[in-house]
Amino acid sequence: MKVWQKIYLVVLCISVLFVNMGIYAVFQTTYQKNIETEQVRGEVDYTVISKNIQKSMQAMDEQGRLTREAAADLIKIYEEDHAKQEMQIKLWKNQVQLYPKKWEKIPYPTTETQTRITIRGKRQKKELVVVSAWKQDQDVYYLYMNYPLKELNATWNQLHRIYLVVSFGISLVLAFSLYLMLRFLLRPLKRLEEHVLAIREGDYSSRIEMRGDDEFARLGENINAMADTIETTMHRLQEDSQKKEQLVDNLAHEMKSPLTSIYGFAEYLMKGRVEPEEAIECYSYIMEESQRMKDMCYVLMDLSEIRNKQITFSDFSAKEFVAGLEMLANRRQSECLETEKVSIRWNNLMPEGQKIYGNRNLLEMLVWNLLSNAIRSCLHKREETQEQVGIVVWMESGRETERSIHLRVCDEGIGIPEEKLKHITEPFYRVDKGRSREQGGNGLGLALCRQIVDLHHGTMTFSSVVDQGTAVSIQLWES
Repeated sequence: MKVWQKIYLVVLCISVLFVNMGIYAVFQTTYQKNIETEQVRGEVDYTVISKNIQKSMQAMDEQGRLTREAAADLIKIYEEDHAKQEMQIKLWKNQVQLYPKKWEKIPYPTTETQTRITIRGKRQKKELVVVSAWKQDQDVYYLYMNYPLKELNATWNQLHRIYLVVSFGISLVLAFSLYLMLRFLLRPLKRLEEHVLAIREGDYSSRIEMRGDDEFARLGENINAMADTIETTMHRLQEDSQKKEQLVDNLAHEMKSPLTSIYGFAEYLMKGRVEPEEAIECYSYIMEESQRMKDMCYVLMDLSEIRNKQITFSDFSAKEFVAGLEMLANRRQSECLETEKVSIRWNNLMPEGQKIYGNRNLLEMLVWNLLSNAIRSCLHKREETQEQVGIVVWMESGRETERSIHLRVCDEGIGIPEEKLKHITEPFYRVDKGRSREQGGNGLGLALCRQIVDLHHGTMTFSSVVDQGTAVSIQLWES
């Protein structure tokens, strides 16, 4: 049985019960008032008849004509006068019944000063019974009178019919009104049920529109919020799953090329007759490919360490941080002649005594990875255009907190297509796979940068124009 049907039956039963109790109470009160009215009227009628009989019997006693037969005839006359009322009158003298001429016990014994009025019988057959006594000379007379209350019985029958009609009519109207009201009020529950069923079937984009500010509306909002959370979680899980599959595929692809080269050169050295100069060249290729695999493993280990290890943060001087980066760049530039073809300019706009809050080693790794990507981009453009290219590194203090910084690395390299910008922080992703491999890239640098920025509760955004350059903006707040 559905919820609305249970509510309908319970409310209907309670409502019909109380409504009928109220109607019955009204009719019962009306009927009781009619009984009291009949009782008062019967008492008046009996008083008149009783006094007339007493006067007549006293007059007959004074005349010496009061005999049993005379008293019986007197009562018979009064009884015939009220024959339309179907009245019965009985008389006793000292426990001896005078009229009618049969022996009966006095129904309701009473004293000489008391009149007993009783309404007895079932509801449709009520009758009035009055008994009283009086003393005349040395004798005690008991007068009994009863007659059916026809008007009262008719009134009861009429009230009973009216009660049944009114009760049935009100119950029917109440049942129909309650049905319409519940179906209208619980209509949102049906929509909620359909919405939840849609979510259960896997349609996480299903949303329900609820109006008002009642419990159903708030429940609908909570279900929509739950659906949003589920949909977001499912998308995240799907993306994570796809990223894991892509990571495995990319890793296998990255490993395949150097392993194939190493195996090929090793097999050639093993099976062929190789001249010393040619052997040295083969060994050189093997070492280069091995070094590339080693570098890739180190970066993967860095990613794993950052993800799983608790990193410590501390305050350090911004001036010393920039000086260390410049020294590192100069040392790398002296080690690699190609970097001399690219100019690097540092704009340190941070005030004297500025502090940076974070992990210094990770932030140095962050800036150097960005700088390395910018150098590779600029070198390729220089090879194509023979133009002088440069890189500008901006660092300035943030306005959000005293220990926040803004970092911007801008290059004049080959740029990145707009549709590929959102993928460049994915592991092993390359804008140009062949070109990046030749230049020593493994597609993990920006993934490492993203993880370092997230660890420092910062943001990293990219903007780029093909053949004009790329700008990376990083904001690091106090953790």
